[in-house]
Amino acid sequence: MSDALTSRRALIAGGAGLAALAAQSAVAADLKTPPEAAAALAANGRFAGKVVLITGATSGIGRATARAFALEGAKVMFCGRREGLGAEVETEIRGAGGEARYRRADVRVEADVAALVDACVQTYGGLDIAFNNAGIAGRAGGLGPEFDWAVHNDIMATNLEGVVRCINHQVPALKARGGGAIINTASVLGYVGSGPVMSYALSKAGVLSLTRSAALQLAGDNIRVNAVSPGPIDTPMMGGGAAQASGARTPAGRAGQPEEVAHAVMYLADSAASYVTGEDLKVDGGVRA
Repeated sequence: MSDALTSRRALIAGGAGLAALAAQSAVAADLKTPPEAAAALAANGRFAGKVVLITGATSGIGRATARAFALEGAKVMFCGRREGLGAEVETEIRGAGGEARYRRADVRVEADVAALVDACVQTYGGLDIAFNNAGIAGRAGGLGPEFDWAVHNDIMATNLEGVVRCINHQVPALKARGGGAIINTASVLGYVGSGPVMSYALSKAGVLSLTRSAALQLAGDNIRVNAVSPGPIDTPMMGGGAAQASGARTPAGRAGQPEEVAHAVMYLADSAASYVTGEDLKVDGGVRA
């Protein structure tokens, strides 16, 4: 058999395999139907031996992602300001057979961030993946005399400066392991102007810029830096029906689930994304399309 014929048959066989895989994916993924939380996460151990640090993991996206990483074999150190919820999440993950430790930390406080990273390294021996997710919402109001600088400054200190602070402390630990991955939570609002939530949108635009700059600075250290930009996600932060109302206006016609963002984070953390850095993965049901 000639080499050319063999190559053609290999291509045909490969194409058939990809088509079958695509068909399976089409059946498994349904843009219009939200996944059930339990069924959305599958344990296959792809992060076994990895140490993951997550900020803002006492609820919503952070909580779902901490659970997802632990289910797939990672050792997870996570933080949040609400100790009761932190203990609840830790108990939940351990009860499911995962490994996780909660530590109270406020990303606005330098000493808290330093202690969090140190505790992660001391407890689990290092750091491979960091998910900087801690963030708050708020309304500082429109520009003018009524602008609330206290609210604005708190949003910026948490959502943007907190990410800078975390990365600064995470980098030495990642370098000590020969590199790793950093994922930051931005938002689709970081791409557009906003009236009522201008400060929040501004903070997330800053996270997108920071992600690109950090990716350039840290590529030589084998550290990939990416972001996820959620759209309307059904979390406590978007309570009171806001997620559902916003989700109904997306091309998908629904709000996203925290587990759907967790999958995006895990892709960016995985070796499957080894050539991806400085990128933002939108998980928004088509809002930015």
